[in-house]
Parts: sequence; C-alpha cells; structure tokens
Amino acid sequence: MDGVPVLLRNVNPDRHHWVELKLIGGPGSPRDAVGATVYLNAAGMRQRGNVLSGGSYLSSNDMRVHFGLGDATDAGTAEIHWPSGKRDTVPLPEVDRIYTITERQGITGALCSGKPCAEPAASAPASTRHAAAQAAH
Repeated sequence: MDGVPVLLRNVNPDRHHWVELKLIGGPGSPRDAVGATVYLNAAGMRQRGNVLSGGSYLSSNDMRVHFGLGDATDAGTAEIHWPSGKRDTVPLPEVDRIYTITERQGITGALCSGKPCAEPAASAPASTRHAAAQAAH
C-alpha cells in the first residue's frame, strides 16, 4: 500500500487466436450486460463465458468476455443469453478482434489491435441474428 504503483504487461510470443466480446444490454437488461451468459461455438468446441462485475475488495475485472481459440481461424458463433431473457445468435466474422455486440442489434463495432478495424465487421442480417431468439419464444 505504501509502494509505488506497478503496471504489468503480459508479453508472450504465443500466436494463438482469440475473440473478445463487449456486450451492451438493451431494454430489460442492464446496459453493462452484467448477468449475461455467452456460449461460443467454434473449432468444434462450445465454451461458456459470463459477464461479471467486481472481483474482490477495491478491484474490478474486465467485463468483456474472452475466448481462446488456439490455432483455429474461424471465430464461430456467439449465442448470448441476455439478462432480459432474450437470446441472440451472432456469427463472428474474424478472429483476433474485440466485438461490441448490442442486444437485439448484433455487432455494432469491432476493434483490431486496439483501433477500429479498417474494414468494419459486417453484422449478420437481422433474420439470421434473431432466428434462434424468435424460435425460443
């Protein structure tokens, strides 16, 4: 507590692929999407991630959901269970991106190496995005 703050940077030559999702809740869900659950179907696997806030006393965690993909070059499809009870299925066009996904709208932004992607990732047509959600109702 009396020491100088330290910033640590994880430098690793590992070149495996990943995808991160920043979720924005719509009507009926918290804007920060706390409580949302994401299932990523990619590379023959199904992974689960939860949007959580806080970590421990006087700290917080990154609220983006991170998925490691290993050597896979297909980012797969995210199935998002929102706190409102709605469900969206969103195809992810590329690996190694941070996607912003807004409830009931799909992909609304993408970052590549910390900057907006040169070619913004196109969101799937509304009929594709909401097919699973509407089938559930």
